[in-house]
Amino acid sequence: MRHPMRLGRFLPLVLLLGPTLTGCLSEREKTVRRLLETRECEGCDLTDASLEGANLEGARLKGARLLGAKLSRTNLRNADLTAAGLEGADARQADLRGARLDDTRLWNTQFQGANLEGVDLRNTVTRESANFEGANLRGINLEDSGLHGPDGHYRRSKKTNFYHVPAGGALLMRADLSGANLRAATLANCNFEGAILRGADLRDANLELSNLDGADLTDARLSGATWTDYSKCAKGSVGQCIPIRPR
Repeated sequence: MRHPMRLGRFLPLVLLLGPTLTGCLSEREKTVRRLLETRECEGCDLTDASLEGANLEGARLKGARLLGAKLSRTNLRNADLTAAGLEGADARQADLRGARLDDTRLWNTQFQGANLEGVDLRNTVTRESANFEGANLRGINLEDSGLHGPDGHYRRSKKTNFYHVPAGGALLMRADLSGANLRAATLANCNFEGAILRGADLRDANLELSNLDGADLTDARLSGATWTDYSKCAKGSVGQCIPIRPR
């Protein structure tokens, strides 16, 4: 019977000291708490931060360092990630619809099952090793840009010289790219196995050595595209590549 009374005597002291206990948090933990409370964290360091499932819709993260951050299932709709560093971040099943990704670094970022519908990826700094397997990429804009992957089969090939065009190689198995703007994009060596490319604009795109096994190209525009076997698709090619016949 004495123990509850003793706790009661000291409880006011614990409550009084409660706010000071925040001083025990690390700077990283304080930064995460501030982000969750205000959704404002421009230029802050969130390296390896745990933000799984957090609601960061509309968060201002311009220039933030999110290297290795845990962002799986995180709501990042309409977030400003301009010039942010997402190298090595785990963004599987995250929602990035409407997010700003200009000058954002996506090296080795994991986007499996993520929702990037309608996102403009043209001005991201790098997409090397990014994994988009099973992701929602409907209506994305990648015109005159490209996707780059790690070394290996259906991955990025090394540059032979400074002027060599990156050979692509992203993992896009079972990704949905319906209606995507991929015009003049470099997509060589990419793995599109089972991907949905319905109505995608692939005019003048580079698809050399890409894996399109089981891909759905219904109504996809392919005029001028460089096909998997290096042949050029004739004008008016839709849904399938009709190679230009030499005269």
